[in-house]
Parts: sequence; structure tokens; C-alpha cells
Amino acid sequence: MGETAPDWQCPSCGIAYAKANAAAEPRSHVEPSSGAGGQILLAILAVAVVVIAGVGWKAMRPAPAPAVQADGQPTVIMYSLTTCGFCNQKRAQLRAEGIPFVEYFLDRDKARFQELIGKLEASGMKPGGIGTPSFEVNGKLLLNNPSLETIRRHL
Repeated sequence: MGETAPDWQCPSCGIAYAKANAAAEPRSHVEPSSGAGGQILLAILAVAVVVIAGVGWKAMRPAPAPAVQADGQPTVIMYSLTTCGFCNQKRAQLRAEGIPFVEYFLDRDKARFQELIGKLEASGMKPGGIGTPSFEVNGKLLLNNPSLETIRRHL
């Protein structure tokens, strides 16, 4: 043969015996502490998970089903833009207050955009220069991000 290698190394492939044996053996694990400090840490972790899960659940729950008027029209219609930060805030406020609404994104739904233009013209308003979110509440147009108090007054 004539191959020579140190005692810790395979003469054929050059692998270290200690590394090969360590890879083949299962790794040990550390048992969690059963002391008071470990129990307190676990309790804090459990509370944090519950709090985070609760907040996450509220943020992920779907909007309530829209309430409708006698003619079948939604009571609250929110006209929004997908890029509007004020729309995001108002949507969250409505959901937090439990106010059912239908939301139309004017930049995605051209028919709804034309619908709003028609409603503005029918009420004698100029269609340009309105801000979002704008609302129709029980048939009344509320433009330029009205307050929740204003929306409630028209419910």
C-alpha cells in the first residue's frame, strides 16, 4: 500500500475520524431549566404569544358583511384608492367600530369611478378635486375623508 497518514486521519480519503464519528452520532440537547427563572420565562413567553395572537387575529378578521338599505343598496360605501394611506386608516377605524361598509377602489374599478363622477354631477358638484376616502352613507355623499362622527350622524 505505502499510504501513510496520521492516526486521526483515514489514509484513503483523508477524512478525520473524529469528524466522521461526530457526524454519525446523534447530538445531545439541553434540557430546559426547571427552576423558578425558567418557569417565569415560559410564563412571559406564553402571555406574549397570546397577546400577539390576539392582535394578529383582530387585524386579520374580515370586514363585517355590508348592511343594506331598503332598496338593497349598501348603507355605507367607501370610495378609496389602493395607494391611499388615509383610506387604510379609515378602513381600520370602521372595522374597529364595527361599522359595516362596502369599499370600491377607484383606481382598479373604472365603473365605480364613473359611478362616483355621476353621483357628484347629479348633486351639483364638480367631479374633480375630491379627496379619498369619500363616502356615500344612506345616499348622502360625504367627501374628503369625513370623520367617524360625521359618518355616524348619517347612519
